[in-house]
Amino acid sequence: MAFFLDSIDHCRSHKPDDEGQATLRSRTQALRKRNDTVNAFVHIGDEPAHNAITATNPAALLAGVPIAVKDLIDVAGMPTRLGSQAVSHAPEEHAAVIDALVSEGAIIAGKSHTTEFAMSGWGVSPLGRPLNPIDADDLFFSGGSSNGSASAVAAGLVPAALGTDTGGSVRIPSSWCGITGLKGSPGWVSTVGVAPLSQSFDVVGPMARTASEVGQLYRAMLPALRRTAFETALEVATQQPLPTLMFLDDASLGVVDSNTLAAYRASQTQCAAQGFPIKMTTIPRSFAEMAGVWAGISAVEGYLNNRELVDDPAAPLDDGVRTNFLQGSKTDLHGYWSLLNKARHIREAMDNLLTPSQVLVVPTTATPATRLTEFDPLRTLGIYTRFVNLIQGCAIAIPNGISHDARPTSMQFVGSYGQDAVILHAATHWQAHTDWHAKIRDLHAEQMQRRTS
Repeated sequence: MAFFLDSIDHCRSHKPDDEGQATLRSRTQALRKRNDTVNAFVHIGDEPAHNAITATNPAALLAGVPIAVKDLIDVAGMPTRLGSQAVSHAPEEHAAVIDALVSEGAIIAGKSHTTEFAMSGWGVSPLGRPLNPIDADDLFFSGGSSNGSASAVAAGLVPAALGTDTGGSVRIPSSWCGITGLKGSPGWVSTVGVAPLSQSFDVVGPMARTASEVGQLYRAMLPALRRTAFETALEVATQQPLPTLMFLDDASLGVVDSNTLAAYRASQTQCAAQGFPIKMTTIPRSFAEMAGVWAGISAVEGYLNNRELVDDPAAPLDDGVRTNFLQGSKTDLHGYWSLLNKARHIREAMDNLLTPSQVLVVPTTATPATRLTEFDPLRTLGIYTRFVNLIQGCAIAIPNGISHDARPTSMQFVGSYGQDAVILHAATHWQAHTDWHAKIRDLHAEQMQRRTS
């Protein structure tokens, strides 16, 4: 296939000359044409000039690499819409994380679709729904709310993307589309210039095909001092014994699709064969309880962040989104503080489990990608993801199988706050000894060839 950008390394270029400019123009033109069949982007930038960083800094991490940016993150000269017909912001400055990427030579390809105000995990907004590239016939949801970013990477429009993750919004679409996505420790990547949903939980996260490439993008996103600390921690992690992986019994997992459960148990066996110490454990609080506390806190903060539009009956908001926001207005200050106190107790209990040498392994989603005909607004898609945000932890979603009907499955390595290097190292080790990411890449390429032929 002529246009399929599947790797940061394949896209990196330190040629600001005519050849480099021609490559950028060609990629942008091809991206525009291909996006017509994928709809991952809500806005594509003009033909870019090659970033001057590539000429002056041969060590730039992302020289010439096109990046998709979720449409909650400000990029100067591109509209910020938040997936909503009610918003059209024209930022004059980049968000801090975009400044960091540009300083490493990245090319911002455009703004990728998000669900309205990042409120849904299904991947649908008033501005459009992207294709899930696991099937050329457009049969499946892509997951949300970073749906456009996941679709853009899976379709080969860009090799990497930025999403945001408040309760699983990087990891859910990564799972359903079959790529790798990181929810890092809160505060490590700046959220200045990023539209808030719930400040207690919001993070900006990298998305790419592999853990190694997610790590490359994450380095570029981090401020200088944090990057140095992360790189040191990653070096230490590679020199230490592999962390103990804690798997859960079926009862602790609760209701889970048979394909997801089979992949999870097969991964347990594969991890043991790779040299990971394996331990069976139970969690001190149920996923449902933790998801409920998360939902209460995020609802209050989501309403407060968006109340001007939510309380305006003339604002063109989706009815379901407005209703969800209004739920947050019903919680008084006492109730909010009670929820925060519950979150603190849950974090203390989970921190006793997630020690620096132990990583929890859970499915990323309870099912592979859901068919468009099976939409269920009452289903909690983030049952295995919300708790990580609640406890201020970190997690990486990685492909770990393919169902009998060719849908990717995914699992998460989950660590406590600050264990980003540990989980990234574990995920990189896993992918060095498995080929699910490569098989799913081939599936994406095959389906995109069908889509465009």
